[in-house]
Amino acid sequence: MGDLKESWVESLEFTAEFTPAAFGRLMESLDPTWFEEALLTTGTGTIRRRRLTAERMMWLILGISLLRNWPITEVARRLEIALPALDGSRTVASSALTQARARLGADPMEWLFLRSSEFWANASADGDRWRGLALYAVDARRCA
Repeated sequence: MGDLKESWVESLEFTAEFTPAAFGRLMESLDPTWFEEALLTTGTGTIRRRRLTAERMMWLILGISLLRNWPITEVARRLEIALPALDGSRTVASSALTQARARLGADPMEWLFLRSSEFWANASADGDRWRGLALYAVDARRCA
C-alpha cells in the first residue's frame, strides 16, 4: 500500500510541474464550439448578462483542475475569467466564483469531456492504423 501511495504522490508532483504550460496546449486543442454545444445541449446557458459567463466558468474549471496548486482566485485572474466591470476591473470575489461554479453544475463539463475524448480517441485511432484498421487498443500480453 505504501508503494501505491508513493507512486500516486509522485504522479501528482510530476503533473503539478508541467500543467501551467500544458494549459495553453489544452486551450488550443479544445474547439470553442464545443463549449457552446455543451451549454445548449445541457440547457445550462443563461440569458442574463453576467460577468462570469457559463462558458468562462467552464474554462475556470479546466484551469483549476490543471493548476490545482494555485488559489482559484489566482487562476481566475490569470485567465481573465470575469468580464470587465464598469470600472474596467476584472477582479471578482471568491464567493462569486463559487456561486458561478455551482450555477454551471457538472453536466456541461461531462458533455465537454465526452465530446473531446471521443474526438481525440477517433483521431488518434485513425492516425495509428494497423493493416487499414483503426487502432483503439493493444493487448501487450499477445504481442510477442
